[in-house]
Amino acid sequence: MELSIECRKLCKAYGYVPALRELNFSARTGELVALIGDNGAGKSTLLKVLATLLRPDSGACSVMGHDLASAAPAARAAIGYLGHESMLDRVLTLRENLRMFAELYGAPVSYGEELIERLAARPYADNPVGELSRGQEQAAALGRCMVHRPAVLLLDEPFNALDPEARKRLAAILKEEAGRGATVLFSTHDVQGAESIASRVVKMSAGRVI
Repeated sequence: MELSIECRKLCKAYGYVPALRELNFSARTGELVALIGDNGAGKSTLLKVLATLLRPDSGACSVMGHDLASAAPAARAAIGYLGHESMLDRVLTLRENLRMFAELYGAPVSYGEELIERLAARPYADNPVGELSRGQEQAAALGRCMVHRPAVLLLDEPFNALDPEARKRLAAILKEEAGRGATVLFSTHDVQGAESIASRVVKMSAGRVI
């Protein structure tokens, strides 16, 4: 399997507080990788750097062969990112959001309908996002980041606010995405859950992989 993510001596600080310290990390196509570690370990910062939302202070990083410093737009086209905010239009319905994002990515609108089924979201697909529960909005946001069938999925605490049935459904979806060849990298505090889902568990501490 080829490397889809590669980071070498990655450093990032917030002011004088280091978040990533010469971090080395790589992932291969089709891998389902869980990032674990305490708050402040650097998990979210790493995901944001990979998603091109943060620029590292030093080091090098590439996604799908695209260097993030020189070819960020090409890398973004291959990435689906789920952070702590849904990035959805709260006035539009879930269905309208998926249609909008599919069109922005140049993806078939029909795939949004498939995602509604996969996420078991049909009962609330035509409700404005602003009226959804936290768990429903999390599911909708997952659909948003998957609507263009990205080669790399970067998910920051995707199981938060989900009930047990929704957590089970999400775990199955992540395995399906890895099965089709996507690289899935997600952060979590649930070590036991991570070990039951992921093909590899990576522990971070103080900005390093340990």
